[in-house]
Amino acid sequence: MIQKTVLPLFLFALTASAQEDFSKFKSRNRILVFSTTSLQNENFTAQWDQFKSASKKLDDRNIIIFALSKGRIYDKDLKVVSSYHIAPLRKKYKIPLGYEGITLIGKDGGLKLQKQYAIEPRLIFEVIDQMPMRQREMRQNIDE
Repeated sequence: MIQKTVLPLFLFALTASAQEDFSKFKSRNRILVFSTTSLQNENFTAQWDQFKSASKKLDDRNIIIFALSKGRIYDKDLKVVSSYHIAPLRKKYKIPLGYEGITLIGKDGGLKLQKQYAIEPRLIFEVIDQMPMRQREMRQNIDE
């Protein structure tokens, strides 16, 4: 009897972790996904480096960055994050195969902006700073 109960729970846990997506960041973080056909692509590396050098501004806006390339997702250190299934992420956030650009996902989990490379970090920060949730965050930071 115990085996009949444990096996389905184990399979459910295994499936749930394998289908992990960005929802664990919902309400806490904004996500920037840098899509590229190659991590060595000059447009990608230039954009990646520009944003990485703006780490204070990323932190102030609760932004986490990921790279999406060749069916894999990479963290800010360009290390593979193995628990993500790419096809559902591409579908949910409308990121086509071969797309070269940035996708901004809000704290509500919604798609906020997609732009092809090259885009100035300042423009992304301005878009975020106009969002109602960010406006509240800035007011709270002033009051504290």
